[in-house]
Amino acid sequence: MKRKPYVTAGRTKILNFFKSNPDCQFTTDEICLAVNGGEAAKSTVYRHLTELCRQNIVRKFRSVERLCSVYQYVGSGCDCDAHFHAKCVKCGRMEHLDCEDSTEFVLHLKKEHGFFVNCGQSVLYGLCAACREREIIHA
Repeated sequence: MKRKPYVTAGRTKILNFFKSNPDCQFTTDEICLAVNGGEAAKSTVYRHLTELCRQNIVRKFRSVERLCSVYQYVGSGCDCDAHFHAKCVKCGRMEHLDCEDSTEFVLHLKKEHGFFVNCGQSVLYGLCAACREREIIHA
């Protein structure tokens, strides 16, 4: 029997925070600060994050530039294991690249190179359209 998640005020605050910032990634310290002004116990936040990751509502990524783990809302029903992700190196926004071209690229890598891509952990780094536009305007 599938157990129902225990809904607490803390979990609701964390979930609402993620839902209102779907294209951003956050450290546990940033989440603690955002949901309770830093008063939330880190152990409680970690417990909620572990459960939200298990339910595929939040995804944990390793941030190379920040040298730590970060978390991002992926929503329920998001199939992150089936597509690439694009991260803006300027603003930190993360996009889900759920399109046929990325699927074809994964198949190409598998067939032609014998390389199996873990799409759920894939992150392509570059500039998002908004940051690129700002760069062009200010150049």
